[in-house]
Amino acid sequence: MKRDRRWIRLAQAGIAGIALGTLVIGSLPPRAYNKDLQVEYLTAWALRDGVDIFTPVNELSARYFPAPSQSFPHPSPHPPVLALISLPMTLVPFPVLALLWLALNVALLILIGRWLGLSVQASLPLAAWPPVWWVLYLGQYELILLVMALLGWRAAARGQDWRAGMWLGVATAIKFYPAVFLLSFVVRRRWRLILSAGLVVGLSQLGSLAAVGVNPFLHYYTDILPTVSAGYAHIGLNSSPYGALLRLFGGSTDVIPLISAPGIVVPATVVISLLALAALLKLEPEAAPAVALVALPQVWFYQAVMALPELVALVRTVNLRRAALVAGLAMSLVVPLLNNLLSPILQAMQWSGTKAPPFAGVLAAIPPLGGVLLLILALARAQQGTTEPKK
Repeated sequence: MKRDRRWIRLAQAGIAGIALGTLVIGSLPPRAYNKDLQVEYLTAWALRDGVDIFTPVNELSARYFPAPSQSFPHPSPHPPVLALISLPMTLVPFPVLALLWLALNVALLILIGRWLGLSVQASLPLAAWPPVWWVLYLGQYELILLVMALLGWRAAARGQDWRAGMWLGVATAIKFYPAVFLLSFVVRRRWRLILSAGLVVGLSQLGSLAAVGVNPFLHYYTDILPTVSAGYAHIGLNSSPYGALLRLFGGSTDVIPLISAPGIVVPATVVISLLALAALLKLEPEAAPAVALVALPQVWFYQAVMALPELVALVRTVNLRRAALVAGLAMSLVVPLLNNLLSPILQAMQWSGTKAPPFAGVLAAIPPLGGVLLLILALARAQQGTTEPKK
């Protein structure tokens, strides 16, 4: 038994070491300048210098980076208040910030693991799960959002609705999609929590208004946000059921459909979204991220990280464990990983079109299916909780 535990610990250490090692390498120049974190850093510099923060990010990159990035040929779609909050980031060079951000998020990953009942040795290998790895590699906010959501859910469970609303409101102010988490409390009529969250979101909008002014603020909501979002909705990075349907039946800009039937995409998406939202009536608030992965029309592949608490709970449910592992494996096939796997195959096929062949769209539809399976399993676990006799 002791020998088995030793091998498990060695395996965990090896997995964590490989994941963290590659992440550190990816945070060094020149790779550091391709991280998504550049959006906040560059818009904060623009705000600091009196430059229009809605200048395309690539142009800001050419202005402020020694190795300009070509990742974002459009203005920042993030709330302007983030540029204001990110001003302290400009006090250090971006490669230094990238390493500090990685260290912060690894610490948050350990904290999340501890809250979920995992040891440090068991938490660090989570960095190798592709959704988590890409959050860490890109310098995204999902681990921060998950900490805020967990703090909100824990406060709500203790009846501290004002505090719970504050945490969930901050998460919603940073990225809009955590608003779905608040719907769980709407159906429970936790109005103080909703009011608290609404006040925080309202204050964040005032911060955006103060950062850019009235006309740019309106321009952001009426033009920049919908235009940039629409551009990303139709490519493989969109890991929602809507994105999968676009790739399978037509409407995606990067994959030839398996079956050309674009007319069914929107109706099927609406049905799936409504069914997912209806699940909020049965699920505990902590399972709301599983709903968001299915209900929203646009989901980034790394947002599966938000469902980590539900995935861990399902793995601990004996009769649902195998299916939960299948769901987690499906969500592991993130589009960047698939791109790396498919590139040699497509080159060998000498594919000459501007779109990938249909089998690429089928593979890219697997992560959204994993999200759907996760939601079904969450409902099954909730049903078990209501039908099992009390001891």
